[in-house]
Amino acid sequence: MNNLLFEVSSWTGYIGRAAVSWQLILIACTLITDAFIRKKLGTKNVSLLTSQTVSPLALLGISIVLWVASIPTGIAIRFGLIWAAWNILLWIEQKLIQRNPKDRRALWLRRLVRPAILVFALLYCIERLSSLSSIGLINVGTLLNTQLALGKLFYSVIGLYLILIASAPIAFLISWISKEGLKISNQSRHAIEIIVRYLIISFGLLAVALQAGFNATALLTISAGLSVGLGFGIKEIFANFISGIWLLFEGSIRPGEILMIKGEPCRVNKLGLRATLLSRQRDDAELLIPNQTFFTQDAESFTAGENYRRDEVVVGAAYHHEPQQVITLLEKVACQHPRVLQHPAPQAFAIDFAESSINYKLKYSVRNPLEALTVSSDLRQEIWTAFNKHGIGIPFPQRQVYPMEWPPNKQSSLQSQQNHHDHS
Repeated sequence: MNNLLFEVSSWTGYIGRAAVSWQLILIACTLITDAFIRKKLGTKNVSLLTSQTVSPLALLGISIVLWVASIPTGIAIRFGLIWAAWNILLWIEQKLIQRNPKDRRALWLRRLVRPAILVFALLYCIERLSSLSSIGLINVGTLLNTQLALGKLFYSVIGLYLILIASAPIAFLISWISKEGLKISNQSRHAIEIIVRYLIISFGLLAVALQAGFNATALLTISAGLSVGLGFGIKEIFANFISGIWLLFEGSIRPGEILMIKGEPCRVNKLGLRATLLSRQRDDAELLIPNQTFFTQDAESFTAGENYRRDEVVVGAAYHHEPQQVITLLEKVACQHPRVLQHPAPQAFAIDFAESSINYKLKYSVRNPLEALTVSSDLRQEIWTAFNKHGIGIPFPQRQVYPMEWPPNKQSSLQSQQNHHDHS
């Protein structure tokens, strides 16, 4: 580490040169001017590309004019080119996202192309300040009896990043070939994709560790420690991991399915290896449920078989109305609702002779289980309108309350008995 600090301190001599210092001042002034211009142009009708390229192009123009005049401006020109390329790529990425938020080209620009520009700029700066080979040989520490050279550490980080980026499309390609060749289900394809991606990352980590200089004995020691950790500290995570793989292969829970979680209908948004992401209908809250939960607790699904939900509305009608008339009217109201399925057809039943009414139950089906609450509200309003139109009353219990004194005195008790006798 001391060697690295000594190397960095030696850069001050290069930066202190007049030809370098004034270029750095020019770059700093351009950056400050760019911030001011962006603030001013942000309130005016100026295209995004213009606001992002005016400062880099101005820096390039000034640098080229000075270079023609035999004034050294190599650093400023290269900085202007990198700056302009970065802003143009950022503009392209934003345009792609505006057209399609899930455009994969924008994802590759953000994850691969723009980071590559940053790495190139970093290596260029280091090469100008010192020698890449000498910087790469500097040891920054020791891990598991292995000397970590800065160069190997840098390439290991780059390699690990590329493995993480490349694992997704490679795993998708392998899973797609498996689905087309073996005619497996989409759930199994998704499971294969995730497993292959984790295998690629695991072998990639092993390759990066070996490239960094770690020996096999040290790696076996780490593996043994992880095995003990699985048995004690992270056994729940491992159980959720295995449960996620099983759910993906089995296909018992799929994205888009409607589950009842604590009495609330929830839609499955994403099925991961550790947990399942659901959205709750009542408040659009996102729930993260560990996969192991679906093996240890009961889960009610409305879309595992037929993709509809059976719901019901209970209503009371006065005793003097003919039950068949009420049943026919309820079924007619349900059939006229656009979101109620005609197959299976709505059915109404007389279910109870209650204290002040005959209670009826209307059973119906909706295509989207998350619309059940809205449909039930609509049906209750339409039932009230239909009952009112046909003169059918919805009774409610009535009570007559007589005030009394407590404890009652003898005179009030005699008066109460006399009143009761008179009413009789």
